[in-house]
Amino acid sequence: MSFARSESGVALIEFALFLPILAFFFVGIVDYALEIQEILQIQEAAAAGAAYGIIPGNQTNLTGMQTAAQKAAAGVTGFSATAADIYTCTPGGAAVTSATTCPGYGTPITYVQVTTTATIPVYLAYPGMPSSLTLHGQAIYRVPW
Repeated sequence: MSFARSESGVALIEFALFLPILAFFFVGIVDYALEIQEILQIQEAAAAGAAYGIIPGNQTNLTGMQTAAQKAAAGVTGFSATAADIYTCTPGGAAVTSATTCPGYGTPITYVQVTTTATIPVYLAYPGMPSSLTLHGQAIYRVPW
């Protein structure tokens, strides 16, 4: 058997050539999965802050809503949360002040809103692409009383 016709080791050479491509795709998939996890955690933090705000007596405690969101997002780098009260005369309508008298029923409908943001690193940065992403989450809950 001549050396030119020998096929021993061909699979190993093919695997060695394919391994960097496979590793590149694997790292990309892991990076994307970590970004999805961060997005979900940021959205969950916004929901936790808004849920705190609809507890009786907490709808004006904006600091408490922000703290609840920050506790829910423990470990997320570059995380921040802002909270606000929103008043409308109709569900989904234009914002009014809390002192507004709505035609037909008096006091406006109260909502609490928590907006979250975080800047996370991109683990597999391509040339010309940003090395970090800014992610956003938001939750708006109606105060039921």
